[in-house]
Amino acid sequence: MTREEAGLNQAQLATVLQVDKSIVSRLEKTENADFKMAERYLSAVNTDLAQQVLQYYNQHWKEIERPQFIHPDREILWAAEQALLVLDNFENTPEFDSILREPLSKLKNRIKIETNFIRHMEHNIAFIGKIGVGKTTALSFITNLTMTVKSGKDAGKIKSVFPTGSGRTTVCEVAIKIAPAFGIAVDNLSEGDISQVVSVLVDSLKTNKGGISTELGRVIRNMANLLPYSPKSPKDSIEKIKSIDPIKEMIDAEEDIDQVVAEIISRMKLDTRTKAQMILSESAEDNLDWLATNIAKINFGQHPEFSVPKRITVLLPLKALRDTPYLLSVIDTKGVDGTTQRLDLRNQIDDHRTITVLCTKFSDAPGDIPVSIMRDVIESGSDALEEGRLCLLVLPQNDEALKVPDDMGGTPDTDEEGYAIRETHIEQQFATEELPSIPIKFYNAEKDKPEDAWMALTSMIEDLRSRKVLRINRLIDAADNLVNNSDVAKNRQARCDIAKTMEETANRFQEFPPRIRPAHTNLIAQIKKIHPSSIAASANRRRRGNWENCLVGYFLEVGVQNDANLRTRESFIRIDEQLEGLKTKYIQLIDIKQFLESLQDDLAESKQDFLNRAALAGQISFAPHLEKATKLWGDCEKRHGAGSGYRNDICDIFLEHFEQDSKAIEVNSRIEAALMKIWGDLVIDPLREAVSFESDSVEG
Repeated sequence: MTREEAGLNQAQLATVLQVDKSIVSRLEKTENADFKMAERYLSAVNTDLAQQVLQYYNQHWKEIERPQFIHPDREILWAAEQALLVLDNFENTPEFDSILREPLSKLKNRIKIETNFIRHMEHNIAFIGKIGVGKTTALSFITNLTMTVKSGKDAGKIKSVFPTGSGRTTVCEVAIKIAPAFGIAVDNLSEGDISQVVSVLVDSLKTNKGGISTELGRVIRNMANLLPYSPKSPKDSIEKIKSIDPIKEMIDAEEDIDQVVAEIISRMKLDTRTKAQMILSESAEDNLDWLATNIAKINFGQHPEFSVPKRITVLLPLKALRDTPYLLSVIDTKGVDGTTQRLDLRNQIDDHRTITVLCTKFSDAPGDIPVSIMRDVIESGSDALEEGRLCLLVLPQNDEALKVPDDMGGTPDTDEEGYAIRETHIEQQFATEELPSIPIKFYNAEKDKPEDAWMALTSMIEDLRSRKVLRINRLIDAADNLVNNSDVAKNRQARCDIAKTMEETANRFQEFPPRIRPAHTNLIAQIKKIHPSSIAASANRRRRGNWENCLVGYFLEVGVQNDANLRTRESFIRIDEQLEGLKTKYIQLIDIKQFLESLQDDLAESKQDFLNRAALAGQISFAPHLEKATKLWGDCEKRHGAGSGYRNDICDIFLEHFEQDSKAIEVNSRIEAALMKIWGDLVIDPLREAVSFESDSVEG
């Protein structure tokens, strides 16, 4: 790189170095060159870039792991490294005053946390959307994972590497990860989970109620070679031939349902479907064709070596993905149908390194699913919105953008004008729904440049990292002020005031606020959104609320978290106001101001930790209770098949159970005790500790 920039070939550089050309060639190919030889090489090239590389290799990194030279944030990382060394040295000088030990320690820890975020280049972009919204097609074109159809009626057309359709095509989450070679890795369902899935399928066919998803049912049937078929009819027949379902035939012929389940599982030949990964040879051609063929087979249950997929990971070299400086993983989540409270979605949204793309059709943007997810984020207390990790991707088709009317009843002349009109409508709806604005992007796979959409999404990662860089710069300034501009006398006085004020604040808010919204209210709200078949598959004595599209325990867990957020929202706001007031009061004392800003950062992290622990408390308490609640599941099972109003009646059963059952009431009491302890351990006690100083240090 440095030689090419200087306009030298290997022979010319070898002459300058007075070595054989082969030595230069070997030096450029090796990953770990001898330092003295590398130093001679770079000095001989003698360009600005060569001098920068030479300077980089002369740097000694002690506190932060050395980044690569090409790291985009290398310079700020080096500045942070130097700031940490300055703080270390200052702490060991005779001039250091013990009053500064606490702020110095907090400052060093904060610098390390923020630099650790930008030192890593791994990030994710997760696409979330309603079934049939077109997110998989959009994802494929935007990431450049497309291929040209070589034959048939669609020959010459560009299509996605992934299976696409009008909806209910993708059976599970698909992740795209950077790897040395093209490949596919599959996380399969366990045999126990498969047995449960097949059992639900058979039960639903026997009773004509409940069932599994269309996508999952297709996989099971393909693996067992039990797809419905239509018999041939005589040419002169005018009657419509009905499709024959071989599984229904098995059910009719066998009284014991368990035997039917066992027969289907036997036909699936799970003992031969044990493969978890396949890698394409580096010398092979048609890489994307190979991916497309095998992904489709695994997704539809047609690959003889793979079982029922729970997650498919597509492995590909960085160069195969559209250009980006980051080590990106792209996640295509399973289409949303019903509730948006799904654990897989929450994991993406709460990941601090993930940009979540909420996909919606142009005609109904912003769409009920994105709006519901934004509400979930706000109610749970997640920082995804305030940290800028969510955006809306609107997916117009054909000439939709040219048909949207403006306020005067006219229609736009260009797609861009149509996008602008629709964006105004979306912003107005956000305001009406009292939701914050998020970035809004448009992409029409038939017309728009995919690289523009890609740049818009990756720029959000850049913005995410830029905010971290700004914080690091602020912390570096704080380190300089602590060492060079600290007025110890004024510092002591300020810290006494801060300690007194925040101790009073901690005392004021140490009592955990009373419950506002019981956890089971969230369960009931989600049940009302779910298809009755999924409720029936979940709410029975066999599964006890544990079914992928209706996870009763998870809804209760989220309910605990939402209530904890609702109860403590005002407390966090008031504590932050106290810190903001102290910052204004001591704005002239830069090191004190920086210390208070650090406390605000800690408070924000404490809030996220507290809410996560609240959810965990709900999970730990409700899981064993649901497993033992035999009467609850018996009542739910008894209601199944008893006429209309099924969902409402199930909601009434849950409501009565959680408000009147003595064991359920006891579980809620245990959760309350746990929340009180977590509130003290993660919020109030750390707040006190952060401003508590040794009395002799404060008093001098």
